[in-house]
Amino acid sequence: MKQIYIKIDGMHCSHCEETIRNTLLEIKNIEGVEFDGNIACITYKGKLDKSKFINAILDKGYITKEEYISEDIRNLKSNMELKEFMIITFLILIIIWSINKLFGFNIFNAIPTIDSNITYGMLFVTGLLTSVHCISMCGAINLMAVLETGSKRNLKNPILYNIGRVLSYTVIGGIVGLIGSVFRISNTLSGFIILIAAVLMFLMALNMLGVIKLKRIKFCTFKRGKHSAFVIGLLNGFMPCGPLQAMQVYALSTGSFIKGALSMFLFGIGTVPLMLCTGLLLNLVKGKGKIVMNKIASVLILLLSLVMFNRALLTFNIDIFKGFNDYGKFTASKIENGVQVVEFDLSYDNYQDIILQKGIPVKMIIHVDKKYLTGCNNEIIINEFNIKQKLKVGDNVIEFTPKKEETITYTCWMNMIKNTMKVIDDKDYFKGSE
Repeated sequence: MKQIYIKIDGMHCSHCEETIRNTLLEIKNIEGVEFDGNIACITYKGKLDKSKFINAILDKGYITKEEYISEDIRNLKSNMELKEFMIITFLILIIIWSINKLFGFNIFNAIPTIDSNITYGMLFVTGLLTSVHCISMCGAINLMAVLETGSKRNLKNPILYNIGRVLSYTVIGGIVGLIGSVFRISNTLSGFIILIAAVLMFLMALNMLGVIKLKRIKFCTFKRGKHSAFVIGLLNGFMPCGPLQAMQVYALSTGSFIKGALSMFLFGIGTVPLMLCTGLLLNLVKGKGKIVMNKIASVLILLLSLVMFNRALLTFNIDIFKGFNDYGKFTASKIENGVQVVEFDLSYDNYQDIILQKGIPVKMIIHVDKKYLTGCNNEIIINEFNIKQKLKVGDNVIEFTPKKEETITYTCWMNMIKNTMKVIDDKDYFKGSE
């Protein structure tokens, strides 16, 4: 028995391995195929026609060539190189930064306000508006769903994926609506869900990047076939996504299976046009374009997992960036009649970093303009003082008393917007404000 190694580009999951293995085992004299990342170790006897298995791999939509074949695995480079990873990461971050700086638009916080006054028609419109958020936050999952088949390209995958999503949203909406009168997800439980999802997505990304090797991981390597995109769509309904969480809370408030299911169905249908068009476009990508898309998907999933991980930590009052705050840019409270007052205008994706004096009651006044109120920033969470307050248009007052020197992180209900309160014991610092 002899062995030969071949590098194959375009692989990103165990289904890819199965597809290639089954294809190669049909070729005469090939006895076994094992994988180390995107390098296949082929065990064979007798003579082996290299052109045959190269063409077989190419026919399945993957990329290889004669130069990718060697009898020594050390001659072949596996998976994404560090340089590629850094370039893709830099480009993604610079695009997000540019959109935010040039247009004042944060794609991660683009969530309309959803409350008990919203109409069914507006639920559909909300879905349309949050499609941009869906592309930014779930685009990598969409990519995995529509590109996961290594065989012939077809238009079924994007359609099946979206049908699965909408069905999942509808059923979940009905269930939470049914139990809405007796059950509500706590902030701590939500944090655990986000933390688990972040860890799983992080492992998925490392697996796709070739940093670690995971076999038969349930969240990304279930047995795939012609309906696997539909299954991924069903699983998408359990993602801890901002708009989805907002809609689930709304469905919970209906206290009705039918109303909860209908509200989530209309929202889901609203997200379909942009998600479907994106999926159809991605599904038509072949060859080198598919390889590039797979690499982008890997990096996107990794970055998304880190964002979600930070959100989960904030739920447990852990701010890993707390030591990097520049307190010179903080706003100090003003002491008036024995109460320290701090007031500011609500902005699209920010509250205010403030400095407070220990032991003096605080009156925080937030001025809210309707055009800046979104489904993300419309509820403030200050865990240290058990404060969870909805914001409305006009003046909003939040009162509490800081009793010790500490640095407090306060957030929006989704833990995507965060600001800092620095509590100090230095009355001289505030003398000019009295």
